[in-house]
Amino acid sequence: MNVETSEKTLPLADKTLRLEGAPLGSPEAPAKRGGAMPWIIGGVLLVGFLGFMGMRVSQSLNKQKDVAAQRATAAAQEKRIIDYASVHPAPIKWKPRVELNGTLKPWREADISFETQGRLVKVGVAVGDKVKQGQLLATLDASRAGAQVNQAQAQVRAAQANVALAEDNLKRTEQLVASKSIPEAQAEQARQNVALAKAQLEAAEATTRLAVVGAGVHSITAPFPGVVTKAPANPGGVVNPGVPLIRVEDVSRFRLSGTLGEEDVELVSVGAPVDVTYRDRVVKGVVTAIVPSLDQATRRAPIEVEVPNDPKAPLMGYGFVRAVAESKTEVSALRVPPSARRAGSQNELVLVEGGKVRIVRVAHAVDTDGSWIVRAGLKETDTLAINAPPDVKDGDALSLLAPSP
Repeated sequence: MNVETSEKTLPLADKTLRLEGAPLGSPEAPAKRGGAMPWIIGGVLLVGFLGFMGMRVSQSLNKQKDVAAQRATAAAQEKRIIDYASVHPAPIKWKPRVELNGTLKPWREADISFETQGRLVKVGVAVGDKVKQGQLLATLDASRAGAQVNQAQAQVRAAQANVALAEDNLKRTEQLVASKSIPEAQAEQARQNVALAKAQLEAAEATTRLAVVGAGVHSITAPFPGVVTKAPANPGGVVNPGVPLIRVEDVSRFRLSGTLGEEDVELVSVGAPVDVTYRDRVVKGVVTAIVPSLDQATRRAPIEVEVPNDPKAPLMGYGFVRAVAESKTEVSALRVPPSARRAGSQNELVLVEGGKVRIVRVAHAVDTDGSWIVRAGLKETDTLAINAPPDVKDGDALSLLAPSP
C-alpha cells in the first residue's frame, strides 16, 4: 500500500516541478507582479483624456468664434437700425487765435572776449551789475603793447628823417645835373631813393596804427546797455583770444521764438497782438517776424514775438511761457460740436452722404467752449453724424435723424 501511494505522488510532484521551472514568457509561466499591463492601461486612459480635452477646446473656440460673429452682426445691424443724431455746420465770422509755446530770450545778448592773449589785470563789473553802452568791463596788461607803440612811432620818425634826407639829396643832384656837372642817371637814382624813403615811411605809419589798435584790444567794453550775467570773480589769470569772459544781456524787452503750423501761417501777420502768459500774469506782445519758409524736419514756420518788460514787475529771462496770437481781421469759418469728431482722432469728422459714411480731415481750431472752428475741408451743406460708433469707417451705412439746429 505504501508502494502505490508513492507511485501516485511522484508524477504529481514531477509535474509541479516542471511548471515552476518553465521559462519566462512561455504559456505555462505564471504572471508576475509589476508587469507591462498597468502601463498599457494608463496609456490608453491618457490618450482618451487628451482626446476629450482637445474636443472640448475645439468646441470652446468654435463657440467664441460664433459669439464674435454674432456680436459683429449685431453691431453692423445696430449701425443700420439706430438713428444717430446729425447736425449741419454753422457758418460764423471768427477772429483766429493761434497758440504758441516757447522761451523768453533776452532781446540782445553777447558773450564778450578779448582779441589778444594777455594777463587780466582789472575787472570792472560783477554779476548782476547794470552797464551802459561803451562802459569799460575788463582790462589786460598793456605794458608790452605800449612798448610796441613807442617802437612803431620811433620807426615813423626815422622814416620821416630818411625822406627828408632823400629829398635834399635829390634837390642837390638835380642842380648838378642842370649844370652838366654829373650825368642824368644820378638824378634818376636820387628820385628812386626818395620814392623808397616815402614807401618806408608809409610802412612805419601802418605799423604804428596796428600797434595802437593792438593796445586798444587790451580792454573790452559793453556793446549795449544790459545786465552782466557772467564775469570773472578775480583778475590775475591769463586769458586767451576768443574765449568768452563776460556776458551781457539786454532784458529791457524779450524775444519769444516759436513756430506755426503750415495751416496757421496765413492766420497771423506781422504786427498782430499776442497775449503772453507768464505764471499768473498776462503781458501784451506783438508779432515782429514770420519766416515764409517751413523747417524741413518739423514742417513748421518760425515766428518772432517782441515782449516788453515792466521794471515794476520784471519778467525772467529764459522763462517758459504760453502765448496766443490773434489775427487782425475776422475770417469765415464753420462751427461744429465736438461730438461730431470721429472717436480717437485729432482732425477727423464723420460725414454722411446718401446714408453712407465718409471720413473727412479738416483744418480747425478749438474754441473756448470746446467746439471746433473749421477753416477748411468742410462745407455748410454737409451733414455730420453725432456720437457715431468708434469703429465707423468709410462706406459704412448709417441712419441719421433730421439735423438739429
